[in-house]
Amino acid sequence: MTRIPDAVSVASLDTHRLIVAVPNEGPAEISCNLPRPVAADVLRQLADNLDSPAGRCATAILTGRPCPVHDAPTSPSRGLLDERQDGRRPTAPLDPSDVRAALDFNDGRHDQVLAALRDVLLDTEVPRGPEQALAAARILLTAHARQIAALVEAEHNETRSRWGLNRSTRGLLTGYSNARRTIRTYADRLADEQALAERAANEQAPE
Repeated sequence: MTRIPDAVSVASLDTHRLIVAVPNEGPAEISCNLPRPVAADVLRQLADNLDSPAGRCATAILTGRPCPVHDAPTSPSRGLLDERQDGRRPTAPLDPSDVRAALDFNDGRHDQVLAALRDVLLDTEVPRGPEQALAAARILLTAHARQIAALVEAEHNETRSRWGLNRSTRGLLTGYSNARRTIRTYADRLADEQALAERAANEQAPE
């Protein structure tokens, strides 16, 4: 017997940017008013979220099937210390390469650093201690500072192109140059500190 829903929600491109409908039979239908690369990126992120431990757990709850994360059998050889208190297997702590990968993944977005920060904060499955959090902060703030320096440089170039170098604009252009230099120095200092921290961590890591 086919279940007839009590109500059907109606969505349109007047209220949504991307609509995906998957019927019980037939191909899926996609409607969107986003650029195709952006829509493809959104769908990839949705797929990644569904394939994450949290996504697989949520799918199991909806379908009533065993959860591949919480209900997975554990090996008899594993000790109690190898399991987290919530029953899930421990994951590797946040690594600097993960933060840089988040930046690379969001390259080309309107605000690359903001999107990368969102992804790092949302990834709650990855444990992070003070050192991992500090490394992530250095990497993201370095990228953010360089982003701001690029905006200052663009403003400097636009001002000079529009008004030229004269008595009225000399002080403003000098201020832009000084601000850009100061921001870049700050970004370089953060990058140097992170490089030193990673070098020290690699030297202390057991071979």
